[in-house]
Amino acid sequence: MRSLRTVSLSITAALFAMSCGTAGLPAPATADPFAGQYIVNGGGGALDNVKALADAFQKQHPAITWQGLADVGSNAGVNLVVSGETDLGYISRDLTDAEKLAGKVEALPIGASGTAVTVAASNPIKSLTKDQVAKIFTGAISDWKDVGGTPGKIRLLIRESGSSTRSAFEAYFFDGKKPTYAPTAVEVTTIDETVKAINSFKESIGMVTMNATTFGNATVAFVTVDGVAASRDNLNSGKYQVRRPLYFVYPTDAAKIKPAIKAFLDFVKGSEGQKILAGL
Repeated sequence: MRSLRTVSLSITAALFAMSCGTAGLPAPATADPFAGQYIVNGGGGALDNVKALADAFQKQHPAITWQGLADVGSNAGVNLVVSGETDLGYISRDLTDAEKLAGKVEALPIGASGTAVTVAASNPIKSLTKDQVAKIFTGAISDWKDVGGTPGKIRLLIRESGSSTRSAFEAYFFDGKKPTYAPTAVEVTTIDETVKAINSFKESIGMVTMNATTFGNATVAFVTVDGVAASRDNLNSGKYQVRRPLYFVYPTDAAKIKPAIKAFLDFVKGSEGQKILAGL
């Protein structure tokens, strides 16, 4: 009888433990509904802001994996969203009239970037006027001695037509008009390519996006323009005027926006996202 009573008590205890939830163990965590991989691509000028926001959101949702986060250009950032090949794009310019007219993407502001006139760190010329820069890039000034530097031919590097870096440069130094660049100007297509060319040819001058990588690169220097340094503080305050707006771009059709991307955009619009942007 004692053994039967012991068995009965054991069964009762086991059933009680099961009713309390796996013998007292905590219930399994609920899966994050936003878990998954998401592709984000666009113009390199926005990358610092995009990465800061993406990293902060990922801390709240560790099951999210961001793919891309590369400099494929602002035009591609829009086109890839339209084609559905990327989940979220980013651009370092305003939407064009054609893009607005097409009505396929919306834009969410995420700060500002800038274009710096850039030379080798060893170049003694670190300050130019707006007029001098314009004359250098059109070929009216072709020797460094003509702006107070060491005698030597100026090697010109320009970004490709349509790039946000070049558009901001032209908007300021040529008042939005399309300039005729010197015939010796060499066209490059990425930030890295421009920096490498300046390092290889110390007599070069180019137009470079201001971001964490270029700000931290000690081999190149940003030229002060009309007495205003191309610094992060001057860029953020608007004092440095060779600047351009940054945006996330996403489908106008809400049905095409994945739930995680919508939540991320809401995060960006909210107090946490805005605090991050204010601190950049």
